[in-house]
Amino acid sequence: MSQKLWNFAFRRTRRQAATFAVAQGAQENLSESLPVVIETANVPVYLFAPKEEVEPEAIQQLIKLAESPMPVGFVSAMPDVHLGKGVTIGTVFASEAYIAPHAVGVDIGCGMCAVPVDGLFKDQIERKSLVQIQNLIKKYIPTGRHEHKNPLQQAKETIADISDESNIPSSWLEEALHDKKVANQLGTLGGGNHFIEVVYDEATEQVWIMLHSGSRNIGNKSAMHHDGIAKDWLAREGLDTPTGLNYMPIASDEGKRYLQDMEWCQRYAFHNRRFMLDLVAGAVEKVTKRTPDTSRVVNIHHNYCQCERCSWTDPTTGQQMEKSLWVTRKGATSAQHGQLGLIPGNMGVGSFLTRGKGNSASWNSCSHGAGRAMSRKKAMANIKQEDFVAQMAGIICDTDAKVRDEAPNAYKDLTKVMANQKDLVDVELRLLPLINVKGF
Repeated sequence: MSQKLWNFAFRRTRRQAATFAVAQGAQENLSESLPVVIETANVPVYLFAPKEEVEPEAIQQLIKLAESPMPVGFVSAMPDVHLGKGVTIGTVFASEAYIAPHAVGVDIGCGMCAVPVDGLFKDQIERKSLVQIQNLIKKYIPTGRHEHKNPLQQAKETIADISDESNIPSSWLEEALHDKKVANQLGTLGGGNHFIEVVYDEATEQVWIMLHSGSRNIGNKSAMHHDGIAKDWLAREGLDTPTGLNYMPIASDEGKRYLQDMEWCQRYAFHNRRFMLDLVAGAVEKVTKRTPDTSRVVNIHHNYCQCERCSWTDPTTGQQMEKSLWVTRKGATSAQHGQLGLIPGNMGVGSFLTRGKGNSASWNSCSHGAGRAMSRKKAMANIKQEDFVAQMAGIICDTDAKVRDEAPNAYKDLTKVMANQKDLVDVELRLLPLINVKGF
C-alpha cells in the first residue's frame, strides 16, 4: 500500500454536501448559549454542553482540575464530557508548567483512522459479502486481550524506527519494550469502546474503512508508571492533590521522561492503527477487489499532549493572549481551522468526518465521540439483551452479551452532541455502519 496512506498530515478532501442537519428549534437555540461558564477559585471551566446534562461528579472533577496549578486561562469541556480517571474524558486544557499522566489518559495516543475505498459503493456489496468481510477482519486482527502469535511483518522494524526518530524512549520504557507483547500487539484492536467498522457515506454511499484504537498494553503501563512518579514528586514537595490528579513540572527530569515516553506511545498508537487499516483493507480487497483511496486517509489521536502556539482571550482581563503552551486533550479531537477530524457515535448510529473551525474557547478542539450516558456497570444492569440486538438490526456485527455495555443507548445522543459543537466543527460527511467488529 502506498506510503501516502500513512502520512500523519491531515489532508483536505473534496467538500461534499452533508445530509446531516443538527437538531432544530430548542436544541439549536441552546447551542447558541454555549459554552456554559463555570467559575472556580482559579480559572473558569468552559462547558460545551448544558450543565444539567453532565453528571455532577464530572462537574466536580472539572472544577478540581481548574483549581489545580496546571491550567492556563481556562479549562474546556467538550460536549461528550463524562467522569474519568483523575480527569474527565472530553477535557482540554493548556499548561505552561505542568503535565499530568492521567490528564492524557491511560490509553496514550488512542484515536481514529479512516479511509474511503476507491470505486466501492454500498449497493455493490451484498449481505453475504459483508459477512465474509467481517469474518476475515476477525481472522486477521486479534481483539480483546488477544494478540498476534508472532509479530506482523515490519512490526519490529517499526518499533525500532519509533525509538530512533527523536532519541526516545526513556531507559525505563526501553527496558519495557523487551516484552514480546509490544511487538505482538502492533496491529491489534483491544476491547472496550475500540472498534473496526466498514461504513458508507450517507450522501454518496461510498464505502469507507474506519477504526478506533490506541497504544494497547505498553501505553497503559507507561501511563501508570509515570503517574506513580508524579505522585512521588508531589509527596516529596509536600503538595496535596485530588485523587488521581497527579502532576509534575514539564521542565523536571520526571516531566521530560514522561513526555518522551508519551510521544513514543503516541507513535506506537498511530502505527497500530496503520497496521490494522492495512489488514482491514486486505479483507475488503479480497472480497470486493477494491482498494483504499490513499489520498484521503485520516489518522488522528484524541488522548495526547503536544506543544502548540495558542491564541486566546484571557477570561479575567479580556486581553488577547498568544503563547506556546502544552495542550492536553483527553478524549478530545484537535479541531484547528480547516483540520479534518473523526467523531464516532456508537455501534448503531455511525460517525462524522468533520472540519475544525479553530475555536480558541475550546483550545481548538472538539469531542472525540458521543460520550457515555451510562457507566459500563449501569449499562450491563439496565440494558436488556433483546433491546441491544434490536438496536443493531441490519448491521453485520456481534451482539454478544459481553458487549452490551457498548449498546447504542449506553451513549449520549450524537445529534445533541453535534449540535452543541456547531461552533467547533463543520460536518463534512456522515458515515453509517455496514459492519462492526468489537473485542470481547
